Amino acid sequence: MKKLSFFDKVSYGFGDLASNVVFTAVGTYLMFFYTDVFGISAALVGTLFFVTRMWDAISDPIMGMIGDRTQTRFGKFRPYLLYVPIPLAIVAVLTFTTPDMDESGKIIWAFVTYILLMTLYTAINIPYSSLPATISDSPVERGQMASFRMVLAFTGALLVNASTLPLVEFFGDGNKQQGFQYTMILLSAVMIVMFWLCFSRVKERVPMIKQHSSLKDDFAVVIKNRAWWVTILMGIPLFTFTIMPFAVGMYYFTYIVGDASKAGMFFTVASLGMIVGSALMSQLVKRYSKRNLVIAGALLSMCLISNLYWVDPSDVYVIYAIIFFNQLSKGIAASSLWGLVADTADYVEWKSGRRVVGLSTSSATFSHKFGMGLSGALVGIGLSFAGYQAGVEQTAESAQMILLFMSLIPAFGAGCIVVIAYFYPITRELEDTMQSELRATREANRAN
Repeated sequence: MKKLSFFDKVSYGFGDLASNVVFTAVGTYLMFFYTDVFGISAALVGTLFFVTRMWDAISDPIMGMIGDRTQTRFGKFRPYLLYVPIPLAIVAVLTFTTPDMDESGKIIWAFVTYILLMTLYTAINIPYSSLPATISDSPVERGQMASFRMVLAFTGALLVNASTLPLVEFFGDGNKQQGFQYTMILLSAVMIVMFWLCFSRVKERVPMIKQHSSLKDDFAVVIKNRAWWVTILMGIPLFTFTIMPFAVGMYYFTYIVGDASKAGMFFTVASLGMIVGSALMSQLVKRYSKRNLVIAGALLSMCLISNLYWVDPSDVYVIYAIIFFNQLSKGIAASSLWGLVADTADYVEWKSGRRVVGLSTSSATFSHKFGMGLSGALVGIGLSFAGYQAGVEQTAESAQMILLFMSLIPAFGAGCIVVIAYFYPITRELEDTMQSELRATREANRAN
């Protein structure tokens, strides 16, 4: 199979740049927007995030099965990059819109728009994440695609984190409700363009095997597969605790550091760390298995992020340094996990003889969204339990809770990732054996 060019890999990465232009805003600012701008309680926001994750447990595998059964002139998964971005953009803007309603109306608005936003994200992100298994059958090239994906994803995150608060101020001129709405209109327009650029360049090239379409058989082979389950169990804490410093960052700088204006630099430095870590992964994957890179990245993160518990809040440059290297290590781990997604799909096919790329991919996409929602839910419920009140000086209990979410709790999550990743079954040696046998099977299938 023809090797992928540099531009092929960059073009694939445009898709996650598109996703993160909007979803960095969701992961970083939506919790703060709901409590301090929109005007609903932290406990209610936590409930919203948790309820939506329950829906994701249903919608993600459904979307995976739909993708596996899609047949168009554009391929199986590419069409979703063309058709879903516009409705996704509209709902993203509505999510950051504050309607003129009473409290009950606002609660309904928040639930409907956020759940619909996550559903549309499912409709585009599972097909997008499934593409590497159809673009190349090389484990190294897939790892590099994951690296390019994450570099551009965190580049999008960097741009959003560096520009959102200034844009809110510019568009709102003191009116944060208007500022967030107009900012999301701009970011959503950028998202559409990036998804369409990705669609125009990527091609599905790995031959599909001929098989009888059976939902029962697809589910049976996937849920019995060890690699699929371990991918889910790795992904949930990885994404939960990677996102947590972003989810709690506005609270940390507003109430612990005492200067909310310094949060923008914190988010920017954190995104830079993720970019550097993801770029390093594209070279490290040539020598080390993606499983071992997940373990190494999580272990380093555990040692780094815990230090924020003891740092003097006035030492902002020390805080910036810790978060940079912590997110660098998380960038290596997160990129490696996304690289494992296509390997897991192949492992399912190798073990069972059935190719179920979309359903296999749902393990990582579900854990991504579940982690993002769980992070927000934990922060929201934890702050509410500690007595958080928006816009006032925090009690010792609520300040302590913010600090824990910034440091020791993410460190604990990183330790969980190290333990879980140890049980992932695909080693570098098994990758080579598996791909050799799968190529022979696919060629024989195509010849028949």
